Amino acid sequence: MPLLSVLWGLALLAAIATSFLSGGSTSYRLARNALDAAQVDVGAEAAVNGVVLALLDPNPERRWRTDGAPRVIDFEGARMQVQVQDELGRIDLNNADGSLLVSLFQSVGLDAQATSALVDKILDWRDSSGLKRLNGAKDPEYRAAGFSYRPRNGPFQSVDELKLVMGMTPELFRRVEPALTVYSGRPSFDPQIAPPEALRALPTMDAQNVAALVASRTGQPAVAGVPLIGRAFTIRIDIERSAGVQHREAVVRLTDHAQQIFWLLSWKDRSV
Repeated sequence: MPLLSVLWGLALLAAIATSFLSGGSTSYRLARNALDAAQVDVGAEAAVNGVVLALLDPNPERRWRTDGAPRVIDFEGARMQVQVQDELGRIDLNNADGSLLVSLFQSVGLDAQATSALVDKILDWRDSSGLKRLNGAKDPEYRAAGFSYRPRNGPFQSVDELKLVMGMTPELFRRVEPALTVYSGRPSFDPQIAPPEALRALPTMDAQNVAALVASRTGQPAVAGVPLIGRAFTIRIDIERSAGVQHREAVVRLTDHAQQIFWLLSWKDRSV
C-alpha cells in the first residue's frame, strides 16, 4: 500500500511537471511571437519614415518613385522590399463617375450586365439620396436580401468597405483593389503614376500598351517642382523573416508642419 501511494505521488508530480513545462513552452512561444511582431513593426515604421524623407528630398535624383515600383532596403539586418504608390494614380471610389467604374470592372472580365448592376449599387452606397438607381440597392434591398447592415449612404471610408456592397465577391475585390483609393479626392487619375490595374480601365489601354507605359518609367527620376504636400501615398513593406515574409501597409499624407511632416491615415498588417 505505501508503495502504491508513492507511485501515485510520483505520477501526480510528473503530471504537474509536464503541465508546467507545457505552459512554459506556450508562454515562450507567445512571447517570441510578440517580439517578432514588434520587430517587424519597428522595421516597417523605420521604412515609412525613410520613405517620407526620401519623398521630401529637395534633390529629385534621390527621391523615390511613386508608381509602385519595388525597392529593396536593409534595416538592422532585415531585408525589406518597399513599394510607394501615389494615391493620385488610383481611381477614387468616392469621386470617380459611373463610366470610369464601369471600365474598371469590365477590364477585369465582368460582363456588361453584371458591371452595370454592380456600379449602380456602388453609386447607391455612396449617394446620400434615398432614391435607388435602376439596378442599384438601398436599405430595402439589403434588408430583403438578409444583410445585417445597410448601405452607408455616404462616402466610402476605406477601399475595404467595398466588400460590403451587394454583389461584390472576394475574388472580384482582389482584382480591383490595387486600382482603388479613397484618398485622392479627384474624379480622374494620373496615368504616369498609375498601377497597371488602374491603367486597364482607360479605353485606349490594352495589355500591351499598359506594359509599355509601365516599362517606360524605368530609370526616370522624380519630376522636380511637383508639389507633394497634401498628397497621400500608400507604402507597402514586405519584410523577410526566418518564419516567412511579413507584410505591412501604411497610408500617409504629407503635410507642411515642421513638427509632423506626415499624417498616418491607415496602418495594416497584411500578413493575416
